[in-house]
Amino acid sequence: MKKVTKTAALILAMAMTVSALTACGESSATTGAADTETADDGAGTTDAAVSDEAADDAADAGSTAVTRTEGVITFGTNAEFPPFEFVAGTGVIDQYDGIDMAIAKQIAEENGMTAAVENMEFDSLIVALQNGQIDAVIAGMTVTEERLEAVDFSTPYYTATQVMIVREDSDIAAAADIADKKICVVQGYTGEVCVKDMGYPYEAFKKGTEAVMELANGRCDVVVIDSATAQKYVGDNAGLKIVEDSAAFESEEYAIAVQKGNTALLDMINKAIDAKLADGTISELGVKYTEEAAAE
Repeated sequence: MKKVTKTAALILAMAMTVSALTACGESSATTGAADTETADDGAGTTDAAVSDEAADDAADAGSTAVTRTEGVITFGTNAEFPPFEFVAGTGVIDQYDGIDMAIAKQIAEENGMTAAVENMEFDSLIVALQNGQIDAVIAGMTVTEERLEAVDFSTPYYTATQVMIVREDSDIAAAADIADKKICVVQGYTGEVCVKDMGYPYEAFKKGTEAVMELANGRCDVVVIDSATAQKYVGDNAGLKIVEDSAAFESEEYAIAVQKGNTALLDMINKAIDAKLADGTISELGVKYTEEAAAE
């Protein structure tokens, strides 16, 4: 029943294009995704640390060319965020698979281009974008006011929220219950921002799998992370469950980031996303990858 409910929630969330909602802790540069970790989005302090001069240079570069390599859109990602991006034996773009990777490939192909992927730590993505190392970021990245000062975002394609992963025998029933618990988050993800804004101490990890292993092995009490990713980790690890608290964790929107001023690429991406939201393609990808994760 739990898996059926989560799948239905994902289908509904991805079928909706909502007005600008912000994740909890949006005032922190750490917010972001995919969910948002402190390393920076996920946790994101690097996003805001980029200088105005670098941003201006990136905007100038973006205005002169749609992409850095003709005929290729190079997407930056952090392939540690299933079901949105992860490494597989055979992926949709080289070894990279997931909802975001499928969207990236379709955007490129529908515009007569090829999609390439640069995999890096989440907190390096916006810096790489501003430096011209990549053309766009698709990594379950949350739209925040601070990030909007550094990059331009596409139409949001997914709405998510944070949840808590705990052991099945845990007494945690709401976010208030984790105040005196040992909390793990992913560096740079929104979960880190939320916990930080609550004023609770925590330990941040580079990868979601590392944080979840701490929990599974009894070395922490709770992991705060994105709902869809939490479902994947709970499905992969016996003895864990998801606890939701909608009053504590607000909704957040994922979108694709491009350099400031690269309107040609942004328009291309927006046109593709709008069409995929309208015809249900993104919803279908959500169902596909969520059901595959549940079946594993």
